[in-house]
Amino acid sequence: MTIASSTQLICFVALSAAVAIGALGVVLLPNIVYSAFLLGGVFLSVAGLYLLLNASFVAAAQVLVYVGAVNVLILFAIMLVNKQENLAAIPGLAVRRLLSGAVCAGLFTLLLRVA
Repeated sequence: MTIASSTQLICFVALSAAVAIGALGVVLLPNIVYSAFLLGGVFLSVAGLYLLLNASFVAAAQVLVYVGAVNVLILFAIMLVNKQENLAAIPGLAVRRLLSGAVCAGLFTLLLRVA
């Protein structure tokens, strides 16, 4: 393995980890503003992956369209709405979580058996 290919592999692993961790942060963070900023980081990481594939035009379009337009639009919508949430307790939430977890586990095992 040459230095160039090992550097490319390290960059690919780092950018892929940034995409995966950022996507988890977008979904799991309770503050929607932080989620929007992490979404911008995910978009930038995907643009970096495009650069590794020598698709510089697609990477530039990713940065201009998604980071520069879509993410800014999402942030403006969040800032303009500024809704306060008063959530009531949902009855039977534990049962719903168990049921959805069982469905997800079943689909995951089905996916593993097919692949």
